[in-house]
Amino acid sequence: MDIQTSSAPSDPYKLFQFSMTRVHHVFETAFYRILKLLDDPPRQDLSNFLGYCEVWCVGLMHHHDVEEIVMFPELQKKLDFAEELEDHKKIHDFLVRFLDQIRCALKDQDSFDSAEMMQTLKDVESTLISHLRQEIIDLAPARLEVFSEKEIKEIIDTAEKYAISHSQMVFIAFFRSHTPPEYKFFPSLPWPFRNILLPFLAIRYRGYWKYSPYSVV
Repeated sequence: MDIQTSSAPSDPYKLFQFSMTRVHHVFETAFYRILKLLDDPPRQDLSNFLGYCEVWCVGLMHHHDVEEIVMFPELQKKLDFAEELEDHKKIHDFLVRFLDQIRCALKDQDSFDSAEMMQTLKDVESTLISHLRQEIIDLAPARLEVFSEKEIKEIIDTAEKYAISHSQMVFIAFFRSHTPPEYKFFPSLPWPFRNILLPFLAIRYRGYWKYSPYSVV
């Protein structure tokens, strides 16, 4: 699901769904890139490839933390997100397993097993992808209108602050490198992030971004 626009919506109800669409697009895009690459892995560049996989995995775990700690407790006051929370439990078990496979291979590249990692992804594919897409549908503006605009703005602001204060900075570059050019305006980044941090991350982790579909900056 994509919402074509030249800027983020000003309407908070639409902004909520738009933001989730962009974030979930990043995770889904990277999922399928990793799955494809595992079929013929870059064995001469495993450290960078596995680093790329690790950022995706940790980023998705963090995203679910934001939802569980900040977003869902508020949304659950008037809406039912029990199914999404149940999905998180299943997906979390996969993420823990996949992250362990990544980190074991980073420590000992001889232990790298692309077939095992690929199977881990395939085992969760249906649950993960349907979850990412359904959650966007469940945040439809009309459904969110049981909340006031003020309440929705507060949920968005609190989630953004939590995400920024708890995320690894490298994920900002990861996010950008999975965002097509027409959506580079999102998220809106402060000047130091956009002009100092991003260029630094683009260079510092340039080995990772060769596996991304778009440029960091």
